[in-house]
Amino acid sequence: MDCHRFGNAAYQGVSDNEEIEKNNIMKGLILDYGATIDSNGKHWSEVLWEGYCQVSLPITKDQFREAYIYAERYVSFNPVVQPTDNFFELMQTRIGIQIDYLLQQGHLNEDILQTTLRLFSEGEVPIVDDVHDLAQHFVDIIAGYCYDYARRCTLDAIPYIEKLSEKYDLALVSNFYGNLSAVLQDFGLGRCFRIVIDSSEVGIRKPDPQIFQLAIDKLNLKPEEITVIGDSYSKDILPALELGCKAIWIKGTSWNKADEQIDYEPSASSILQLYDMLQ
Repeated sequence: MDCHRFGNAAYQGVSDNEEIEKNNIMKGLILDYGATIDSNGKHWSEVLWEGYCQVSLPITKDQFREAYIYAERYVSFNPVVQPTDNFFELMQTRIGIQIDYLLQQGHLNEDILQTTLRLFSEGEVPIVDDVHDLAQHFVDIIAGYCYDYARRCTLDAIPYIEKLSEKYDLALVSNFYGNLSAVLQDFGLGRCFRIVIDSSEVGIRKPDPQIFQLAIDKLNLKPEEITVIGDSYSKDILPALELGCKAIWIKGTSWNKADEQIDYEPSASSILQLYDMLQ
């Protein structure tokens, strides 16, 4: 018996009809943002890696993952992201830190960047002499790839989220960088949510259940009236269940491959599939 399943109340002496009635009182949804909405269920490390592959930088995926972890920790503890930064500017910052790390570790150098630039460029090769300008050239290209990817996924999701907002009170809860509102405004998504909680603004990060409790309190609903939707089993699903909420897992390409083997329902492959499940 899997007590994490959506319908597990039936195993606890609750009849099917009672469970259906319980499900029908759902009044609110708490959604994650990163990877849940802006990359269609794909962990952002995978999208970034695709961006690196697009420019043919000769690094291994393990080297990239080291740089990714370093940059995420650096951004978490240093005020390098401005509240007004849009998603492109955010990605410039994160990727810039990653490439600086790769340079510091010797995985990249000026000769490698120059050679890659010549191979990658079509037609006339840009004249870039300084290693920092070279690095910034690649940062901007990868950031542009990521921005276009996120914008495309978000614009695809907006009609579905707008429909859900007509039926449910919506909150957005995300481990973010202090600029979530600016990103939502840039993508035209902010109008869909009554409540937006950015971890950097409230000083609480997932998987701490209290960041979800903040949203529950602001929605003025009971936990059992809310469904939490996110792409991380450990950071979204488990804290939601601990609080007594329902939870739907957006199960896409994960950072932790072991998560892909977890048997949990209900799950959806993307936010687009989620809409049909909640009608």
